Amino acid sequence: MSEFLQKSSLFPTAFSADLARTTVAALRESALAEWRSNAERFYDYDDRDADGEASIDLLKPPVRRVFEHDVRRRPDGNEGPPVAKTMTLSEIEQCFADGDDPFACTDLEISPLWQIQPRPVAVLAIILMCATIKDQHALEQVFRPGGLTLMLCPSGQMRSHLENVAPEVLAYWQENQPCPTGQNVACHIYANISDLAASEQKRSIPKFRQAIDKSLTRRAPVLAVCGAKRQLSAEQESLLYQSLRWPSLSANAVIEALRLTHSNTGQLAEDELLKRLPDSDALRRLEPLQVAAAFEETTTLRVADRISQIVAVQNSGPHISLSDVEGLGGAMPPLKRMLEDLNAWREGRAAWSDLTRSAIFYGPPGTGKTMLANAFAASAGIPLITTSYSDCQRHGHQGDMLAALATAFERAAQQAPAVLFIDEIDSFSDRSSRRLNDGYLRGVVNGLLEQINHATEVEGLILLGATNHLQDVDPAVLRSGRFDLKVEIPLPDRSGLEAILARKLGSANNAALNLSAIAERILGEPGATAEALVRDALSRARMDHLPLAQRHLNAATDQIAPALDTALLHRVAIHEAGHLLSALLSSLPTPLGVWVTARGGRVEPAPLATMTSRLAKAKLRMCLAGREAERLVLGEVSNGAGVGPASDLAQATGLAAQMELNWSFGESGLVWQDVSQLDFRKLPGKTQQRIEGHLQEAETAVRALLSENIDILKNIATELVQKKELTRIDLLNLSKNLSFNAPIDDNGMPSEFLIASS
Repeated sequence: MSEFLQKSSLFPTAFSADLARTTVAALRESALAEWRSNAERFYDYDDRDADGEASIDLLKPPVRRVFEHDVRRRPDGNEGPPVAKTMTLSEIEQCFADGDDPFACTDLEISPLWQIQPRPVAVLAIILMCATIKDQHALEQVFRPGGLTLMLCPSGQMRSHLENVAPEVLAYWQENQPCPTGQNVACHIYANISDLAASEQKRSIPKFRQAIDKSLTRRAPVLAVCGAKRQLSAEQESLLYQSLRWPSLSANAVIEALRLTHSNTGQLAEDELLKRLPDSDALRRLEPLQVAAAFEETTTLRVADRISQIVAVQNSGPHISLSDVEGLGGAMPPLKRMLEDLNAWREGRAAWSDLTRSAIFYGPPGTGKTMLANAFAASAGIPLITTSYSDCQRHGHQGDMLAALATAFERAAQQAPAVLFIDEIDSFSDRSSRRLNDGYLRGVVNGLLEQINHATEVEGLILLGATNHLQDVDPAVLRSGRFDLKVEIPLPDRSGLEAILARKLGSANNAALNLSAIAERILGEPGATAEALVRDALSRARMDHLPLAQRHLNAATDQIAPALDTALLHRVAIHEAGHLLSALLSSLPTPLGVWVTARGGRVEPAPLATMTSRLAKAKLRMCLAGREAERLVLGEVSNGAGVGPASDLAQATGLAAQMELNWSFGESGLVWQDVSQLDFRKLPGKTQQRIEGHLQEAETAVRALLSENIDILKNIATELVQKKELTRIDLLNLSKNLSFNAPIDDNGMPSEFLIASS
């Protein structure tokens, strides 16, 4: 056994490495004998007494050449020392440049490629199959009657190849057992249902299970090969002796296959091959058909080059990984941890039950939620299956819609490890909502929950969802165990926008372009806007028949973000400074950041784990502080606090209603009412007055707070006009400059303020 076979990470033990070598040698010897027999049968000979190797000269030339090369080879493939041992370093380098591997052959004039079956892709299937068997005990379990061995192989194409080679492999394994059993192993391989019609897909799993049951009743040992454990019945799962996981296609797997198909020395130019082969993520995405095409090349290095060419073509379209994603801040660490966990599971370093394997992305439109799902799948090198409410609904009535949803989940389960991405998940709605079609929605959400529950049972299936409105998603969908992580995808900050612009520009980017100025002008826009801006700028440059210049970027930016109105920018800065100062001078946690543009601004509040009366009052004051800051500094308020259902006044009204009717922080008693379904105009007069009272009390308190700190308010506004953005670190430093003489009172306000100016 070669040293590399023993240390290769492809094989968990020396036992599995030796099993691969001897199995391929046995099947090669069998194929060679069959080839000889067929060759002698199908050609007419002048010498009818000739047989065996004496008849080689009587074969037609092309067949004779193949036969001469392969018939004299030892089944283990080793014919002698590599020609590289007689060459200088420069000669070896020249061979590499020509695509030849002097370590894999004894003579450069004779191709080391085996021409007689099994074909290289079959050899690859055999060594990967052997890599699942770690020791003699695992091998013996395969032949144990009264139960079954499960081999989880995610690739439908690879399962198709196993249909051809598995019976021969099992026969050889059984023949060489210390005490071979009389019963042959029944090998049942589940079809690749993604290629089947919907009607056939429904029947495929029952047929697979029935075939296994039939073999078990005959007391035959069973090897079941499929993509997911749930394709077995519950009874069959209870009979499992062992589950064997198919290893991913890797550089080591390619090298070991080449050692057995393209070498007659048992050696290879391994370091050179590793340089030429794509990375593990790219190799995982290849299907056996692509590998088989590459293995038709005549030398190991040409095979590696062909694989790289195939990967390059496959990746020539839009492709983005997590390392390419910019501007999403805290959203990236949990996704990178999920990716690391997935890789640990695939390498056998972690149990699937110990992994975080689901996440829901939420945030404004255009922030990159769909892009993140694509990037995660690409980084993991696994398929991405997507579905959405509208995609399912277009199939027809509720039954058809649920069937389409089930098909998407099933397709993802068949291809696991895979990512299933459910977009528009808020459109499935909340079953507690009161709508005319609530019966229909209840059935749809129940169907979604059923499919999610099935998905959690599929090892290797990562579930991702996306919504613009997390609050509209049914709580049962969001609970841990269905979607473990809730990942906010925020609007990118200035540095994030600059990074998105740079990535999108790619080779068109140059040091003369001032991307920082462009990022500052579009601050507050999602990443999709930055990408659209680049497309527009590049189009303008093409129209001018010139390389991209700053003026093209500026012109494109003018279409999205007209030149700044200084007076409006100052008003926005005063408004956001009011929100910010109110938060900093309260019991609320320090906000995460603040930005302003001439089109608006935002203070990003820190999340609250719970709500108390004091925190609610502080939050209510913060909602109204922007409007009051405008009144104090500019003498009048604008409509900026009341534009739309997400405006300051809308949020304040909703919060005051919750304080009174949901949380019993007011005087309306303990009866709970659903604020989201209330019509304020239809509330009793006293209730309306109490909600208005909360608002008036907050307005009065925040007016006094800002008046006493008017200089600090103006200083913050000036800094916002200059910087356009203050980060979490900036706000923490600002907070340190605020020191209180007295504790916070019952209303969440400091009774006295002493501001230490910076």
